[in-house]
Amino acid sequence: MAARQCKALVCGSGGLLGSALLQHAASLDDIAAIGVTHAQVDIADRVAVSGILDTVRPDVVVNAAAYTNVDGAQSAPSAALRANATGPAVLAAETEQRGLALVHISTDHVFDGQAGEALEPEEPTGPVSVYGLTKLGGEQAVLALSQRAWVLRTSGLFGPGGRNFVDAVAARMRRGEPVRVVADQVCSRTYSVDLAAAIWELVTKMPPWGIYHFCNEGGSSWYEFAQAVQSAVGTKVPIEPVTSADYGAPAPRPAWSVLSVARWVGAGLRAPRDEKEALAAYVATWPPATA
Repeated sequence: MAARQCKALVCGSGGLLGSALLQHAASLDDIAAIGVTHAQVDIADRVAVSGILDTVRPDVVVNAAAYTNVDGAQSAPSAALRANATGPAVLAAETEQRGLALVHISTDHVFDGQAGEALEPEEPTGPVSVYGLTKLGGEQAVLALSQRAWVLRTSGLFGPGGRNFVDAVAARMRRGEPVRVVADQVCSRTYSVDLAAAIWELVTKMPPWGIYHFCNEGGSSWYEFAQAVQSAVGTKVPIEPVTSADYGAPAPRPAWSVLSVARWVGAGLRAPRDEKEALAAYVATWPPATA
């Protein structure tokens, strides 16, 4: 007798992670995933959320919807709050009412960047930006309102189907343009394909509820990671290391936010591969550069 499929609703399916979740689920026998974009369902709209849950009747909801423009959030705090805190609160309340599991995606930006060593899920938080504050608010709401939730923090997401650092830097390098990159912010990186596979493993193996970290192993400054991108792409343009102050981004970032995956691995889940290996795997999917 065939095992019963787990029906999953992916919120934010039009984004980088959401699209990866749907694509990977299509290759799995035990996951049947249905995606909704922000245009289809605003997760902060309780009526809309209730309606889609009653229509789809999923076993689990994966919340990949978020306001992810870190600099934009500084000047649009209401929009960031609605997507990153109000929306997750609505999802948590509605899924809890129906006895459904919830996977909520969060970020390394909930930390203050002062630790200097790999961060465990229980480390004290202290966001330094509006984006980080709203994402922390979302985490807290999910854990307060749902007894069946996993909060999964990740960092430095890259992959196909959405705006990300790797694509932006590689495009400049292929055009022969010099690159200025911050050298005093150190964090983890995560390949969206690997994160999608990890989320479906989480859903099927059902470890204890709570906060987990998942990212590719490693941790480097953005300058060092730009060097890794250059090596993978095979270009030789100048890369200039700059300080965060000199770069002048509107929103501050944590200076150190390397995430530990010890709790993830300790729960019997697959250890992630190294970030440079994941980067090479992503670049290998690109079509050859044109002259």
